[in-house]
Amino acid sequence: MNKIRIYSEEEIKILLSNPNVVRIRNKSQIVYKNEFKLSAVLEKLNHLEKTARQIFESAGFDMNILDDRTPQKRLCSWVKKYKMFGEDYFLDNNKYTYTSKNQNANKNNIDIVVIKI
Repeated sequence: MNKIRIYSEEEIKILLSNPNVVRIRNKSQIVYKNEFKLSAVLEKLNHLEKTARQIFESAGFDMNILDDRTPQKRLCSWVKKYKMFGEDYFLDNNKYTYTSKNQNANKNNIDIVVIKI
């Protein structure tokens, strides 16, 4: 079972001081800026010898705070999305996220119904 990393108030302050972080959700989830996600993906694809950790370190992240697996997990996820959807996925108003679809539906006065199977 995976353990959830809870950040302390001091760690949250340090993380939020990084210009690549938008916010911290529930003291455990880092929300990264889309520009950082895209630049990290492009950096990895253009320099295969670079590790995810090196990319995060060069972006100013304190690796004493982040879990050792966090950079690799995030970058792997972002590369997968990049290969599926391209750069459009990393735009703030992309059409691939639930938030974007929800906002579009609200603009058009369309009800969204979620059915769990």
